[in-house]
Amino acid sequence: MKSLVFCCVFVNCFVMSLCVNQAVDVNTVIETVPGQNGCLSLAKGVELFEKIGKMIGRKFEQLYNEEKQKVADGNMIGRKFEKLYNEEKQKVADGNMIGRKFEKLYNEEKQKVAILNNQISDVTKEMNTCNDFRKITTMRESSVVVQKDYSTPQLKKCGVGMQDINKIKDNQITGSSMFREDHGPQYGRLFETRGIKAWSTQPGPGYRATIDKWSTFGLKNQWITVDLKKDTKIIGVVTAGRPPLLLSPTYRLYHKQWVKTFSMEYKTDKSNKLNSFLDPTGKVEVFQGNTDMTTPVVNIFRFPITARWFTIRPIDYNNWISMQFDLLVC
Repeated sequence: MKSLVFCCVFVNCFVMSLCVNQAVDVNTVIETVPGQNGCLSLAKGVELFEKIGKMIGRKFEQLYNEEKQKVADGNMIGRKFEKLYNEEKQKVADGNMIGRKFEKLYNEEKQKVAILNNQISDVTKEMNTCNDFRKITTMRESSVVVQKDYSTPQLKKCGVGMQDINKIKDNQITGSSMFREDHGPQYGRLFETRGIKAWSTQPGPGYRATIDKWSTFGLKNQWITVDLKKDTKIIGVVTAGRPPLLLSPTYRLYHKQWVKTFSMEYKTDKSNKLNSFLDPTGKVEVFQGNTDMTTPVVNIFRFPITARWFTIRPIDYNNWISMQFDLLVC
């Protein structure tokens, strides 16, 4: 009897607890069968447990499915965010690739500018190399620049090779004429010590030899040419008169000979065209030459000339066409 009462109390309490916790009306869950103390029969209790178990199972299944759907929705949103992230990541990667391409192009152009600046710097250095050794004075507005105070060491350093018979052979220097063998063009080198120490042409129609002066007038179309054997960049020319011969005090007076003005021509290795140096107006350039027998006069070109052959054509001269010369590379 005590066991039955305990069972009824337990079942009723358990059912009430489940129904309250699950928010289910107790009357819809159990059927009260009149019995002793109004308690459920054992068979009905077992049936009730089965119904409650199924109800709880469905409830848990519903909750599980709801949570499962939430997880699925979260995964879908996650995949969308992942897709968006990957798309943005690809955009960033594409941007980086474009950036690298622009950086490469920029560096290439920067390199080109640097090379160009170096070339400009080299040209500027070449033009200014000799500024420490000479004072520049302008002889005339439309002409080249003339320097009279080029130092002897600088002339020796900057010469193209005329002063060295091992660099430029005698047969590389030719001329239109000569007074005698020892007056030949091969002796027209700057600082020459052989022959009469200068190139001296044949006499002109006004040739006159007296006790105090040898002179010739009217001589034209004379020239002296040097073949450098290859195209060479030349920035200027230096000329000097015929040095005095130390034979006697009076003999020095006979040879006051130098070229006052001259023109120049050049020709490149692969061209048959002879080009004249022109002034800014397009006329043949007239270079300022010497005013005495011994002082070298330097003419710097407006811009360097690269050629193989260079020719000097005397225009005006003092007493006789006699001269020394060299071409300058610095």
